[in-house]
Amino acid sequence: MRRRYLAEFVGTFGIVFAPVALAATGRMPGGDASLMAAAWVSGLAVMAMIYALGPVSAAHFNPAVTVGFAVAGRFPWRYVLPYWLAQFTGAISGAGVCALLLGGGHGVHVPGSHNLGVALGMETLLTFFLMLVIIAVATDRRVNGTVPGLAIGLTVVLDVLIGGPVSGGSMNPARSFGPALFAGGTALHLCWLYFAGPIVGAVFAARLFETIRDSPAHAQHAPADLDVLPQQ
Repeated sequence: MRRRYLAEFVGTFGIVFAPVALAATGRMPGGDASLMAAAWVSGLAVMAMIYALGPVSAAHFNPAVTVGFAVAGRFPWRYVLPYWLAQFTGAISGAGVCALLLGGGHGVHVPGSHNLGVALGMETLLTFFLMLVIIAVATDRRVNGTVPGLAIGLTVVLDVLIGGPVSGGSMNPARSFGPALFAGGTALHLCWLYFAGPIVGAVFAARLFETIRDSPAHAQHAPADLDVLPQQ
């Protein structure tokens, strides 16, 4: 499992470093701080890390996704906290390197002009759609191995484009917490929103997919070789 924890650390580092660095360099001459750039960099970073590290750890890179898999019975509960530790440590390290190189306060998630309820609802829905795609492509033996990275990465692009102006389009407690830790203030104070929304959305999506799964015989765990006992 140590190699899986390391993979979760590195993967989460990558998916946090990329958009936070973009947010910092976007303010420089020749940089691009647009929503389109943020969406594509976020999605491409997720895609790259999935293809690189998915075979090792199943590429959760997201505490909400890990909980979703566990609730669905596709990941052992005993590994949830170690995965979380690796993910949050990776996120903090990714944001920390950006802060060291480019200054802190970049790439944070805060609600837009809408109220907190709207932002919370948006994060819940965005993560619901993301988790639905993730559990569908990651836990069905019939899905070709080239599919998950592309499907999940493009879903991230879609979600950020939709939710960016409202909530920032996080879908990931670790992604929000890392930069907020170095920014402080409002970003850190409202970080609970980016824990609650994504976790609720991921749990609902995972349970729904298990209810409508067309062929349980083809189901697998994430990672596929982990044994999940009913009492876990």
